[in-house]
Amino acid sequence: AVGGGVVFIRATAFDGKGVFSASGLAAAPSQGNDGAGGGGAGGAVVLRAVDVLNCGGAEARGGAGGDTRMDKQPFGPGGGGAGGRLLLQARSLACAPNVSAGSAGVSAYPGAGSYGAGPVSTSDGGTPGGTVQQVVESFQVPVTPVITAPVAGEAASTTRPRIEGTAGTNGPVVHLVVDGREIGAAVPGSDGRFTYDPTTPLAAGAHDVIAWADSLGVASKSSTPVRFSTPAVALADGGVVQMAVLVVPSNGDTVSPTPLFAGTAANGVSVGVVIDEGPDNIVPLDLLGRFRFQVPGSAPLSVGTHKVTVHAHNEAGDDGPYSDVVGFEVVVPGGDGGTDGGTDAGTADPAMPMVVVPAEGATVDPTFSFVGVALPGTSVLLELDGKALATATADDEGVFRHVLTADKALATGAHKVVAQVVTDEGEAGLRSPEVGFQVRGPTDLDVGCGCGAAPAGMISVWALVGLGALARRRRSRS
Repeated sequence: AVGGGVVFIRATAFDGKGVFSASGLAAAPSQGNDGAGGGGAGGAVVLRAVDVLNCGGAEARGGAGGDTRMDKQPFGPGGGGAGGRLLLQARSLACAPNVSAGSAGVSAYPGAGSYGAGPVSTSDGGTPGGTVQQVVESFQVPVTPVITAPVAGEAASTTRPRIEGTAGTNGPVVHLVVDGREIGAAVPGSDGRFTYDPTTPLAAGAHDVIAWADSLGVASKSSTPVRFSTPAVALADGGVVQMAVLVVPSNGDTVSPTPLFAGTAANGVSVGVVIDEGPDNIVPLDLLGRFRFQVPGSAPLSVGTHKVTVHAHNEAGDDGPYSDVVGFEVVVPGGDGGTDGGTDAGTADPAMPMVVVPAEGATVDPTFSFVGVALPGTSVLLELDGKALATATADDEGVFRHVLTADKALATGAHKVVAQVVTDEGEAGLRSPEVGFQVRGPTDLDVGCGCGAAPAGMISVWALVGLGALARRRRSRS
């Protein structure tokens, strides 16, 4: 049957004997060889007054389930509709609420009784229905907040400046919005004052902050915007900490509960990996500005969707700008790439090449792209399972890659790859650490880093520009 819909009224006062109803309809009985329909659910009634609320009643009842009239077979009657929701607010209330659930239909078959879902007794002897919220205070739009700190034109000394202000005292929640994005909320004290300390650092430069309050679903006007600025996070040598880049996993990848996070940072001392807005998982950068963080087996991620962002730190531990958020999904339990419990790639000679895709332990398709980093202009020999596969040259950004085409597809199972520098004279140079990976069969699930199944363009050149620049700078100093 039809549900109750919505009644929504705000007024100076309500005074009368009428009933405000958003109740569900009862279901019609079934006359034939079929079960009956269920009753409609109660809707919502919102009545809010500045002065008094006097009425004959406010209801959002569930409709009764339909009966079955056939007495030859026990066809199922319909279930009762659920009770709805009421919100009644005024300085003085005199309006009886009713959010009872509908009763179940009854079968005409002898002894069958009711098969439909209906109200059941609760542990305290009551009958469940909808919800009623009665607020005995005058309805009013919340007071517009005022931001008192930072002040307009202020140059903050930190990337996490405290936000202070005043608002009403009738139970509002104050929402803080910086540059069009809500960063948090605060509850004013008994004097109307509120404070909020940002948990995420702001990027260097100018920002606009506004505040608005809401109370029982009613929003205030927004405060007057306040423009202020925050400083850049500086290194000991005066340089500015730049944004770190997460290379794996990519947005939308599927991973195991212990995924590997890897990427690059153009400068900084360490990188914080923040999963689902949790704490910083701090890992050092190696000599080429690379970082790796393996979620340990002792603290696996739950199955489902997650998000991650990364940011570099300076020597004092100050946070640099956060990277774009990457969403990924944990799909099945199982092992994953990287060293269990390990947190970093360690230090390495800047001239040593490194394979980035696939990651250690990853599961990939038979055709994918090998991607790695080395000093710009370096010739790199890829050695697969102890045999030469191909020679690639690192571009100006320090990225080398080799695409496996269909005619070079890898066999299902375990493989190992090593990248080795080849000098201009054709001699063998530094070798990367060996990377072991699996090639999936037609029915295998991707529980690795999620990067091997992607096409050659999965890791764009811009994601490793900072690494290449760092490599060139360090080569020129050596």
